Amino acid sequence: MEALEGMEETQYRERFDTGVKKIRHEIRSLLAQHGLFGTITDAASGLANSVPESSNVEIQVKGVTTGRQFDRRQIEDCYLRVGGNVLASIVAMVKEVAPPGPPESTHDPD
Repeated sequence: MEALEGMEETQYRERFDTGVKKIRHEIRSLLAQHGLFGTITDAASGLANSVPESSNVEIQVKGVTTGRQFDRRQIEDCYLRVGGNVLASIVAMVKEVAPPGPPESTHDPD
């Protein structure tokens, strides 16, 4: 029975770790689309040697840092692809570190 519990924990840990990797990859992709490169860090929280309860993901670009905390369920749901609230949070984080674009012109050229 103990071996089965270990296998289940390993499977959940794999889903968590893969979800974090997918989140990091999505952030890198969105940064690249904006011509940005930065540092992406994540810090899992929870009991040692078990599946973490959450992870705090931070982006630092040109001295600007922002971050979000995702719970285990959100991260494990990104096992196959990043979507939903996690993707919306990532997009918001990238917008926070991206330099503002040129102001839109309200002048009518005609």
